[in-house]
Amino acid sequence: MGSPHTKQSLSFQDVIMRLQSFWAEQGCIIWQPYYTQVGAGTMNPATFLRVLGPEPWNVAYVEPSVRPDDGRYGDNPNRMQLHYQYQVILKPDPGNPQELYLQSLEAIGIDRRQHDIRFVEDNWESPALGAWGLGWEVWLDGQEITQFTYFQQAGGMVLNPVSVEITYGLERILIALQGVKSVWEIEWGNGYRYGDALLQSEIEHCRYYFEAADVDALTTIFNTYEHEAQNALEQDPPLVLPAHDYVLKCSHLFNVLDTRGAIGVVERAKYFSRMQTLAARVARAFTDQRHRLEYPTLPPDWEVDAETLALIVPQAEEPKTLTGKFPTRPAPFLLEIGVEELPAADLDSALAQLGELIATMLTEARLDYQSVAIGGTPRRLVAYVDGLSPNQKADERIVRGPPVKVAFDAKGKPTPAAEGFARKNGVPVEELERQEIEGGEYIVAVVREEGRPTPEVLAELLPNLLAAIRFDKSMRWNFSGVAFSRPLRWLVALFGKAVISFSYADAYSGRVTRGTRAEGSPEIDIESAAAYFDVMAEQGILIDPVARRAEIDEQIKVLAKKAGGIIKDDPGLLDEVANLVEQPTALLGSFEQEFLELPEPVLTTVMKKHQRYFAVVDKKGSLLPVFIAVRNGNDEFLAKVIDGNEHVIRARFADARFFYAQDTKHSLAGFLPDLKTLTFQETLGSYYDKSSRLEGLAARLGGLLGLSDDELDVTIRAARLAKADLATQMVVELTSLQGVMGREYALRSGEQPAVAQALAEHYQPRQSGDSLPASLAGITVALADRVDSLVGLLAVGLAPTGSADPYGLRRAALGLVQILLGHHISIDLRQVVVWSSQSMPIEVDEDAQAAVLDFIAGRLRGVLKETYRHDVAEAVLGVLAYDPYRAGIHAEQLAGQVARADWSPILDAYARCVRITRDQKEQYVLKPKAFAEPAEKNLLAAYQKAAKAIAAGTDVDAFITAFEPLVEPISVFFAPAAEGGVLVMDKDPKMRENRLALLQHIVALGSGVADFSQLEGF
Repeated sequence: MGSPHTKQSLSFQDVIMRLQSFWAEQGCIIWQPYYTQVGAGTMNPATFLRVLGPEPWNVAYVEPSVRPDDGRYGDNPNRMQLHYQYQVILKPDPGNPQELYLQSLEAIGIDRRQHDIRFVEDNWESPALGAWGLGWEVWLDGQEITQFTYFQQAGGMVLNPVSVEITYGLERILIALQGVKSVWEIEWGNGYRYGDALLQSEIEHCRYYFEAADVDALTTIFNTYEHEAQNALEQDPPLVLPAHDYVLKCSHLFNVLDTRGAIGVVERAKYFSRMQTLAARVARAFTDQRHRLEYPTLPPDWEVDAETLALIVPQAEEPKTLTGKFPTRPAPFLLEIGVEELPAADLDSALAQLGELIATMLTEARLDYQSVAIGGTPRRLVAYVDGLSPNQKADERIVRGPPVKVAFDAKGKPTPAAEGFARKNGVPVEELERQEIEGGEYIVAVVREEGRPTPEVLAELLPNLLAAIRFDKSMRWNFSGVAFSRPLRWLVALFGKAVISFSYADAYSGRVTRGTRAEGSPEIDIESAAAYFDVMAEQGILIDPVARRAEIDEQIKVLAKKAGGIIKDDPGLLDEVANLVEQPTALLGSFEQEFLELPEPVLTTVMKKHQRYFAVVDKKGSLLPVFIAVRNGNDEFLAKVIDGNEHVIRARFADARFFYAQDTKHSLAGFLPDLKTLTFQETLGSYYDKSSRLEGLAARLGGLLGLSDDELDVTIRAARLAKADLATQMVVELTSLQGVMGREYALRSGEQPAVAQALAEHYQPRQSGDSLPASLAGITVALADRVDSLVGLLAVGLAPTGSADPYGLRRAALGLVQILLGHHISIDLRQVVVWSSQSMPIEVDEDAQAAVLDFIAGRLRGVLKETYRHDVAEAVLGVLAYDPYRAGIHAEQLAGQVARADWSPILDAYARCVRITRDQKEQYVLKPKAFAEPAEKNLLAAYQKAAKAIAAGTDVDAFITAFEPLVEPISVFFAPAAEGGVLVMDKDPKMRENRLALLQHIVALGSGVADFSQLEGF
């Protein structure tokens, strides 16, 4: 038993009891932990099964959650193989689940004003359960303490109604509440600490999971459990809960086998498929069971359609809103769409769409306005229209009717056709007019549509405006069935001082907005559209994303200077952080100097990826032991927020140190055998197989690029080790460090510095604007890697479709083009693709090779068109798509040539030769001595001179310089006989063929230079 200590705050068991009490008061039943090992509270049947089907279900319970690979032998302050979750399910969505959750934190002593509590995007998925949902991680001073998810699917079944899942990480909450540095120091209750109860168990389970578990025995048991799950499901009726028990047992055994390193990528996918199949059968059996039982807990006023099984619920009562008096002259209009926290990328997308949509809507609705301003934060999208007219403009248009001869009889009286047309368009028949249209005489109606009041028009159009906003990933949350990035909770629509009444997704417009999370999201009345920005400013909310970004930039630079350094430049991170807050306050934290012993990229990646922290470097570019975070709130209680963030970063760095220590027990080459368990692509083999292919292709490429023997040795070694770091724990945890850790581990393993440099460089460029590989070895391996991926993956039918490009093939092709252009490397990719095809485990025929070259040409086309005219790019691509660097040179020269004032006669001369010869199927033999006419002899002489001047592989400028003297002889050659010309298509076949042969030879001078027929004016 641990020695008693002074109680500073709620104990572990106090928190559990308070949560139980809070959620019981909200109508939840208090469930119990499940009796078998589960990885998360989601797997308890109180969640996984009860979120299925139409019956409401509100439940709360504690769940011990076992995740073997999270074990750290008790060395990490807040990462363990066993932790306790507190699980809440609210089905259906109560309309204010975030507010209820925040109230529950208050109930356990977390004052939201004293902390930085925020909702950060988290797209949750459980492959084993066939379940997914959208929501957030909830951060408390930078520490993830809760997962908050709107379930969309479970057991492969779409959910209706949607359930809200709230999963508290109890230990992390208690660390913050009690102010301790480690989970093991948490007061459990009655004088016991968490470590007293569980540390020894943690150590032993880690030893078992990582070192002792018998892989063969557990594999056998997995198969047995799978069989028993199937056995239970095959009973009549199926035994749902026993089957689910065995699915859970299978899931736990999979996690143990995975922790023991016994499951490769291919095996992982197969195990997931097996478990998902079982989970889907369990889910279907459960829903069938509830249907047979006639949904005993369904509310009396809910119905399930007997045929479609669709859920029918009563319509919510529309709230009564005082509209107010609308303006009679131009006035501001405000639309605020209140949402639960949008992901950073979705905020950018939504604001861009909103700006385009509202401008189009107003124009098409004939509503005049002065200007539109768009702004927003994670919780609100705002459109502000200044000077909006109180009425539509009238519209007058002419509508064509039937021909006059049909509209009037012989006596000139209107026929039923004319009368019907007039009635349809709302005009008296005597006002119909006659007009000449497209050579015929028709009757027309001049239709005038008077403008309607703006409020009436907007009330109709605004729901459609909201419905037109699209996101890459959307979710449902209530009975409206509307999908949006995150739930839409309130609407403000004010024209002047009056409310535009409309509804969307069961939200009704009004004049009430919400304040900040820290203040409890108080309801705030907006008196008028014009007052909106002043009200927001009083709340400390920065609506303008540009102003918010600038404010954050200024704050973090001031703090960096205070710390004696500058911000490590990262505009992308600044953009993201600006979209995560609406009331930004920067803070400066620190961490122990000892962590600087880790490679700098590890520290900066952890700070950025996990925490969205800004790194600070000194004047020499060396990392300082500080970080800068941006709080979503004001500067009150900032010391407490800083302390919480410092604790989080220590734990993150401790984890990184654990991975680094495990990895550096081996040489980088020692990880090569592990690549055999990492599948590159099922048909193409493992990453070990890919490494072998890279080794051979890089050697051939090195010879093509003229590398010396020493450079070639470095290149081949780098190709061999290029993917080794994919098997390291650090890269598994932080995939963006691939290549970076390869370099670090190579240097520690005694590899040549040039090899280490190539390992880091071969992934470059990673994205637009990134650096290119600099060393010859790095360039060669980078090219080999990309060609191997393109050839292999395209050959097995994995070409990108639409916006989907899971293997990054567009990026690979673009990177290849950028490397060749950037380093002025001219190579024939046709040969390289052939070499790569020969090394593949499948046949890559000529058509497949051509498809690879076309795919690369597509990326080259995009690059060229950024600088050059469309026709110039196409002319060059027509002959040089296989050599991007030469294509770039030719495009630059051709662009200069076509800009010449005297370009037209040059192109015309060449075009005349092409046009008359291109349909000739035979290549004729040129017989110079057979020419007799002066025009023939002169053109022959000019051609022979040009042919001597043009060397093989010539460029555009050299070709045009050599060709220009032919312009005049060509003109004379094609002139009428009276002007000294000749008839090319002479009746004498010998004369005709010789003249065509001369023109064919002239055309051939441009072969390989450009396809001039693609140029404008050809």
